[in-house]
Amino acid sequence: MSVQSRTIREYLNSIPPENTATRVAFFLAGFIMAIWAAMVPFVKIHLNLNETHLGMILLCVGLGALVVMPFCGGIVAKRGAKFLLKSAFFIVPFFLFAVNFSTSIVLTASLLFLFGCFFGAIDVSMNVHAVEVDHKSEKRLIAGFHALYSLGSVVGALAMAALLNVFESVIFAVGILLVACLLVWLLTANKLLPEAGKTQGASKAFAMPRGFVLWLGLICFLLFMTEGAVLDWGAVFLVEEKSVAIENAGLAFAAFSTAMTFMRLIGDKLIGYAGPRLCVRYGCLISALMLSGCVFAPQIWLVILLFFALGLGMANIIPIAFASTADQNEMPMSVALAAVTTLGYAGLLTGPALIGFVAEAISLSVAFLILAAFLVLVSFSSSIFRKQ
Repeated sequence: MSVQSRTIREYLNSIPPENTATRVAFFLAGFIMAIWAAMVPFVKIHLNLNETHLGMILLCVGLGALVVMPFCGGIVAKRGAKFLLKSAFFIVPFFLFAVNFSTSIVLTASLLFLFGCFFGAIDVSMNVHAVEVDHKSEKRLIAGFHALYSLGSVVGALAMAALLNVFESVIFAVGILLVACLLVWLLTANKLLPEAGKTQGASKAFAMPRGFVLWLGLICFLLFMTEGAVLDWGAVFLVEEKSVAIENAGLAFAAFSTAMTFMRLIGDKLIGYAGPRLCVRYGCLISALMLSGCVFAPQIWLVILLFFALGLGMANIIPIAFASTADQNEMPMSVALAAVTTLGYAGLLTGPALIGFVAEAISLSVAFLILAAFLVLVSFSSSIFRKQ
């Protein structure tokens, strides 16, 4: 027993502290976003919002992130990822908690915009730190970091559901979980690498993406567009195109998210074995085939299975794209990653709206087939990634 205990202790002590800090950052980011997702129905009822007004409120989070992200790279290049990540994680819970007390649509929108700003800063700085840690490690780690974001989302959603069922108070539930987040981060933040993302002589706060970085950004734009379409339109697709009962409409995204979490947990070994280029090429082709199959499959069980396979195919492409910002010399890595992340978020925000226009003009099935075609285009661009 004692030998086994020492072995476990030695193993835990052998993990570099910056690896642990990065994993905690990704987990907490997913956890906090899950808390917000669980708060949405309460905000709608509390402010008596209709669907249009709720949509505008929800858009504020993404707009806040989109406004701030392009400038985060310059801040990280000058001060390091630790400076921005450590600060933003201590600030963002307060804006989210304050939303519970707002009685005004304008105030709620403002608080969520600020929440989005600081969460966007978290997103950029933690990915810069993750790329730096991955780059200095002998083993690939980037997919595992992203898996912990997904795992944090699942745990956060379950924790909110449990507390709401026990205490029936959203303020109490949110408060407990956000305090827990702050305490965990207080114990973790100092383990971050102080020099991660810093660039000597960095002067520009923002730089337009170009060359290799622009290609990565466009790839992330299309990938986030597809992911956003599954998130926002997957349930509607099942109900309207496949005649699924509305109470089962969430099965598509549940299958997709479960698959992405599982595949990212084993993704680093897969990327290390097959190489980034092949993972992107065949991941996109598999995803395109699965998305097309969802349109033509007649049985609902097969459609759900195809959404699961879609998640398997797409899971590791975005982590590979983010990590690839370290494989270029055109821009500082932190600035390049900020540009790539911004273009990705732009796809996440605009994609569902564009899908809606196509669905209104033609059909949702055609919109999904267009997304499948985009994934094929991304597979043709896989040659920009490293073989190994």
